[in-house]
Amino acid sequence: MKTYKATHMVKMEDLNHHENLYAGRGIEWMVEAAFIAAALEHGERHGLLYRNTHQFSFSKSVDPGEIISYCSTLVRVGRTSLTMRVALISEVTDEVKAEGYVTFVTVKPHTHEKVEHGIKLDVSNAVDELAWREKAQSFFHSPGQPRF
Repeated sequence: MKTYKATHMVKMEDLNHHENLYAGRGIEWMVEAAFIAAALEHGERHGLLYRNTHQFSFSKSVDPGEIISYCSTLVRVGRTSLTMRVALISEVTDEVKAEGYVTFVTVKPHTHEKVEHGIKLDVSNAVDELAWREKAQSFFHSPGQPRF
């Protein structure tokens, strides 16, 4: 499991009316961090299109001046899709303050026609990573539906 890290400092312009990180900015940074990680995994930034953000949720507030990192890990691959798990983590306390998943589709750069990427997940026995993979898979199948 390779994890990619993008770090930010929360500034005054990043705050909401409660004087903590504005959720919209947090999600913007999450998608950016997920894209960087997916592009590095795929090797072709022009061959990725954003598809969806899944269950981004804050568990703790993020204060002004706080230094945070978005840690992105590839947790699901489809034929033409890549799903990244992204955790927003305090660099000072190591607390996970938010988490979510972002899916991209691999395409031909000029036509945006979907294309198979050939990427495979590595074998993992890590309990956390296996749970992230299961959660990511759940976004693509309804209960009772067969999994392909």
